[in-house]
Amino acid sequence: MTKKIFILFIILPLTLILSWGREGHFLIARYAVQNLPKEMEYFKQWEDYIVKHSIDADNRKEIDGEDVKHFIDIDFYEEYFSGSVIHDKNQLVKKYGDSIVNSTGVLPWATVTTYDNLVQAFKEKNRDKVLILASDLAHYVADGHQPMHTILNYDGQLSGQKGIHKRYETEMVERYKDEIVNSGLKDSLNIISNPLEFVFNYIIESNSYDPVIFSADNFAYQYTGSRKSEDYYKLLWFKTKHVTFNRINAASNALSVLYYSAWASAGKPNLKEIN
Repeated sequence: MTKKIFILFIILPLTLILSWGREGHFLIARYAVQNLPKEMEYFKQWEDYIVKHSIDADNRKEIDGEDVKHFIDIDFYEEYFSGSVIHDKNQLVKKYGDSIVNSTGVLPWATVTTYDNLVQAFKEKNRDKVLILASDLAHYVADGHQPMHTILNYDGQLSGQKGIHKRYETEMVERYKDEIVNSGLKDSLNIISNPLEFVFNYIIESNSYDPVIFSADNFAYQYTGSRKSEDYYKLLWFKTKHVTFNRINAASNALSVLYYSAWASAGKPNLKEIN
């Protein structure tokens, strides 16, 4: 445990600058709004606003407490290696201490807090709050679907692959964003009975894709001798495009579900009356 805590505090400062690239966030937010059902059709008029402001949370990272809302290093916790993850933040704090839990990232709880606040904003029929919270929720849900937002080795700094975070989520996605098409809504839309469990489920799933990305980075480097060339990015995309397609569409799907659930939990207020 002591060794892991030392590693955590050595690498923590680098986590403050990392997040999904703009294009990834824009795609996820846009697809999520587009996939909403007919009964939320009026919500779609706010699509451009939500897309544009889906990166606002990144612009607030200098604000105290914001940066740790964008990730959770679930492989720091010993439960991870026995095939489980503690969902209850108070339980984690009791075992590991508040400073450790905070430093390891609070993404799932930040996501649920934003969701709960969105439910309340719908109840209040407060358009400004709805738009701000819907945009922030888009950001946090997107981050939870980026595999490298779920591990200690988030930038390859522990495996000799430093910079992989930006290479994958920003440089590669910007090059191939036009190939990432909207696969449409796959889940049924209902009120989510346990939002925290819902969020942890997709975070754990995202974590399972990390080995594919790290392996692809090594593969592309091995055959091109570079981590900057267009040939490198071509091979990186070749080896990760299915994961990337999966993660971006899974994120937009989860976001659609959360939007619908928040609105339904608020009693399905008439969206035309939100002002």
